[in-house]
Amino acid sequence: MAWVALATLVMGGTTPASGDAVDPAAAAPVAAAAVCGSSSLNGPATPPAGAVVVPAGDNSGVNLRQANTTYYFQTGTHTLGTDTYAQIMPGDGATFIGAPGAVLDGQRLNRYAFTQRATGVTIRYLTITGFVAPHDEGVVNHDSGDGWVVEHNTIRGNAGAGLMAGATNTIRGNCVKDNGQYGLNAAKAGNTITGLVVADNEFTGNNTEDWEHQIPGCGCTGGMKFWAVNGADVTGNWVHGNHGPGVWADTNNNDFLIEDNLIEGNDSLGIFYEISYNVVIRNNTIRGNAWASGAERAAKGDPFPEAAIYLSEADGEPRVQARTSKIEITGNLLENNWGGITAWANADRFCNSPASTTGDCTLIVGPTSTARCSAPAIADEPLYTDCRWWTKNVDIHHNTFAFDPGAVDGGCPTQYCGHMALLSNWGTYPEWSPYKGAVIQRSIVHESHNSWHDNTYTGPWQFRVTDMGSRISPGQWIGPQYGQDAGSTFDGGTPAPPAIAEQDFESGSTTSPYAPWYGADLAHRTGGAHGGTGSLQMTSAQASGSAVALDNFPGYSGVVAGTSYHVSLWYREAVATMPAVMWNVRWRDEAGTVLRTDAISLDRKTAWTEAAGTFTAPAGTTRVDWTFVWNSTTAGPAFQIDDVAIRPRGA
Repeated sequence: MAWVALATLVMGGTTPASGDAVDPAAAAPVAAAAVCGSSSLNGPATPPAGAVVVPAGDNSGVNLRQANTTYYFQTGTHTLGTDTYAQIMPGDGATFIGAPGAVLDGQRLNRYAFTQRATGVTIRYLTITGFVAPHDEGVVNHDSGDGWVVEHNTIRGNAGAGLMAGATNTIRGNCVKDNGQYGLNAAKAGNTITGLVVADNEFTGNNTEDWEHQIPGCGCTGGMKFWAVNGADVTGNWVHGNHGPGVWADTNNNDFLIEDNLIEGNDSLGIFYEISYNVVIRNNTIRGNAWASGAERAAKGDPFPEAAIYLSEADGEPRVQARTSKIEITGNLLENNWGGITAWANADRFCNSPASTTGDCTLIVGPTSTARCSAPAIADEPLYTDCRWWTKNVDIHHNTFAFDPGAVDGGCPTQYCGHMALLSNWGTYPEWSPYKGAVIQRSIVHESHNSWHDNTYTGPWQFRVTDMGSRISPGQWIGPQYGQDAGSTFDGGTPAPPAIAEQDFESGSTTSPYAPWYGADLAHRTGGAHGGTGSLQMTSAQASGSAVALDNFPGYSGVVAGTSYHVSLWYREAVATMPAVMWNVRWRDEAGTVLRTDAISLDRKTAWTEAAGTFTAPAGTTRVDWTFVWNSTTAGPAFQIDDVAIRPRGA
């Protein structure tokens, strides 16, 4: 009998799993456990007791759909006939076992190997190759049957996805290689995939048909791809050399453990966790990823921080049940990838926005409840919070980040590579969006409990923060403006937080932003400086009050309220007789309102003298500027200042 049928076309997936308590672990390399070509793929030389023996050759006349039956495929090549839809449609509880060298060959004619919705199917020790599933469809478990066990198989050289997955599937010890689109595509209509285990497999060379370039922006590739899976353990896999991302969880996934994997040499991101919830990414070695996609961005002048681990609208969310309520990334070794970790939130991407192309809503509102997130209700709570994925509760700690630009094949311009990032874009649309402007930029950086801490860095790391235009040093990253990576080391030490402002007046252009306010003249002076060769001279232009102020309203940014700052400068008389001068340090909020003024007196000194003070920025402060005010009985007296500095205390 030739068991031939039209395959059911299926997409989707989702539900929960439990896991052990999460403990921080020191980053240590994960060794490659090669599966492809290993003896672990060799099946038994003799059939199990009671098995139906399937001879090599054309099996189109063999009944392969009996329930609770074990089929033993003898050594040699097995085919299913010449019909496009010739396929195996197992019965519930059926088992398929291959002898050493047993190959199930689709002959580049048959679309699918194993299909339909039987439960409890087991497939072991077969080489499954040459099937031509269409784009977004799969060869093994095409219809995402539940309770399947797929172990110790070689699934290679097929079009589409090598295999699909359903609920409580175990996919273990397989070689999944050189398939046209995905290695694994875990997707099921109705979002009902739960309890998925993907362990100890080798995924390599997948996406041979380069679908991301065939359909730009399709988001349709990966060594393994997960859609709306609720509970998955991805452990002990070697994911390498795939032509796209290594591990990609896209759209309303939840409760993932990604642990003890070696993820290396993939053309794009190592791990991509997108509009999804609650994951532990722990004790993985992730190296040499995103060289191709990073170089492609650089060639176009695109500075977006291509990453080893990319979090895009990923939420730690306690309202969604999982083994963790965070996005926790710990104990990993990230080595010589194009970039480090990028945590990104697209301000325009939320439920019911044109920028959210999947058509899904959040798990809080309900995946199919998109219409609820409309104006005007979305502008108020609870929908304002519930209608978007925020990138929040991200905890990145006890990882090792090693980066050597010279190790990146083809070169790596440092304006594009070696970056960590915590950023968003300026919100622009749709017109009714309540998240326009800097709302999401402020949220992701300052309001969403996103924290790097206790990590180890080696190499010339840089950081992109708030938006694409801000590329900062480690000192600024750990400084008071952002307060990241407490307890972390950089090349064995801790960089000092940078000054808010430092000015030494070494050139004439450095008189700016100083400007006469009233009754004063300004001049750059060479020679006789406190440090270097330049200073700034302030002269009384009238026989009454005089003042100089900064013209960079609303002042210098980066001040953190509640932080203690040391302010200092050096001054001396330039033309007698120097009057008493008051240096007024003004703490401002973001709108420019002066919240407090702290005054430091500059009494007459003919030799260079330091004036200094230590002040705590008041609540609401984000900026600082200053003025100099004095009275003189005649025009002409002058004084010099040099080496002005305002920096966090102890820096």
